[in-house]
Amino acid sequence: MTKFSVGRFLKKVALLLLPLAVSLAAGAVLIILSGKDPFQTYLNLFDTGFTCHSSADQCALLTTLQFATPLIFSGLSAVVALRAGFFSIGQAGQMLFGAAAAAWIGGQFQMSQSFHPALALLAAACFGAMWGLVPAFLRESIGVNEIISTLLLNSVAGVLVGMIRFDKLSVTARLLPLVASTKMTSGILLAVAAAIAIYIFLWKTGRGLEIRNSAQAPRFALSAGIAKRAIVLRAMALSGALAGLAGAVEVLGVQYKFVSIFSAINDFDGLIIAFAGHLHPFGVLLFSFLLGGLRAGSIVGLQIRSGVPRELGGALIALLLIFAAMHRFYRMGKNKIRE
Repeated sequence: MTKFSVGRFLKKVALLLLPLAVSLAAGAVLIILSGKDPFQTYLNLFDTGFTCHSSADQCALLTTLQFATPLIFSGLSAVVALRAGFFSIGQAGQMLFGAAAAAWIGGQFQMSQSFHPALALLAAACFGAMWGLVPAFLRESIGVNEIISTLLLNSVAGVLVGMIRFDKLSVTARLLPLVASTKMTSGILLAVAAAIAIYIFLWKTGRGLEIRNSAQAPRFALSAGIAKRAIVLRAMALSGALAGLAGAVEVLGVQYKFVSIFSAINDFDGLIIAFAGHLHPFGVLLFSFLLGGLRAGSIVGLQIRSGVPRELGGALIALLLIFAAMHRFYRMGKNKIRE
């Protein structure tokens, strides 16, 4: 690695971590106003979100990785869509379809432990992809704005999956924990593998280059004969599949039944994480881990140990994501002005 590449790498890491420092500083002001010691509060937050003590029961890091798993899939889903120039906020609906497909496969059939979860995950990816294609077809066929369509389709997804009757998940369909007495499953390994695969696909393959060029350099893509419609459809199928997997790992590895409200992820987390991670798969990994740790630590570390209202944890998370996303939006605005 050359000196220049090392400098670029360090600069990118600094840009990713700077929002964390700024948000912690802003959060310290809120903690002081609440009459607490910010230093001790942050120590408690770190200890209950990012450390591991003598046993799995006392290993907060495992819970953080559990929380980070669906966040990674949802963030990657948003990255793929945004890189294709499709501003999708439909990850929540795609997650619901993925969760529904996984829960139905997991409850309707009895199979071997090695095959059942894989089939449920495949079904979740397929149904998530299907729902991701709907707004893509609407925009490319009749010009429906994707922000409006994806937002409304989230509600439609909730209505549709609410009509399905789900049985209790079969034991053979569960994602087994990697560490006993925890709910950190092989889903985290699948999520990391997905991040690596998306990076290779978008940055190291011709198809990925087409996706990125169609949004970053649309005039070049047009002159090169790149079919933008096909690219958007392909990207949204992949985006929906990733979001579907986010719902599946929650159902198969945490809840063991269909749920419409997920414990570790909110409706728009994927989009925000994508921007916070600079629309890069490895940035998504970093911020999913940070967000998972903050969510895991805000309950015990803030509310129980420090006596700070739990809502302050939500405020810290909001500040982190706002400051992290600001830089990306600023760069996007500059690029629009140049055009």
